[in-house]
Amino acid sequence: MRFSMGHLIADAQRMWRAERPLLLPIAGLFYFLPTLALLLLLPQPAEITDPGTDAASQALIAYTLDNAGSILSANLANLFGAAVVLLLFLGRPQLTASDALRRALTLLPIFLIAVISVWAGVFVGGLMFVLPGLYLVGRSFLVTAVIASEGAQSPVQAISRSFALTKGRGWLFFSLVAAVFLTGQVGVMIAGSIDRAMIASGMASPVTVFLFNASAALASTAASLATLLLEVAAYRRLAGSSNGI
Repeated sequence: MRFSMGHLIADAQRMWRAERPLLLPIAGLFYFLPTLALLLLLPQPAEITDPGTDAASQALIAYTLDNAGSILSANLANLFGAAVVLLLFLGRPQLTASDALRRALTLLPIFLIAVISVWAGVFVGGLMFVLPGLYLVGRSFLVTAVIASEGAQSPVQAISRSFALTKGRGWLFFSLVAAVFLTGQVGVMIAGSIDRAMIASGMASPVTVFLFNASAALASTAASLATLLLEVAAYRRLAGSSNGI
């Protein structure tokens, strides 16, 4: 099967058009609403005047620890939603939405351990020379797809399988992930900047605050869903999978 970034994008677009009525509620429940809740309910972090300093790092760590419960809950909801989407497309045998929800619950610990392991490796690689961490993002792109498609194997096996499937394409997948992520972040930053500017000028109202935060949550959700569909497309082309919706 032919393989290029253009093929992956075309496959993802086809999946989106065919399954949009099913994907929208899942993305809304497990991505949009948790993200919107964080944006609306978490206190704004203190303005950092000297980025890159020890004081700035300590302030960021303190803010994260103070709000760790909410942040972790939202990320866990995101991961569960990702598992549901991947199982709908890649689960064996083909799963209904209710079956995917139940199976995602049983597989969630493996998804969680695998994702934590990957990002720990990315963090360590980034601390060492930066490039190894970035490369690892690309090589581990298919870890969650492997778990969804090939069963409840160990996280180590899933990571090894992803490395086998992405051999020779690490930088391609990193570029794909980075492009989608940065596109989503542009939307988040624009909405957030306008919201903060309106608040600072006294022009904001509860309605405008909600609308701009909803726009930011929507941009983040769209980027996450696009990444999932691209992951499904890549896995199907590299592993020859045709199961799922």
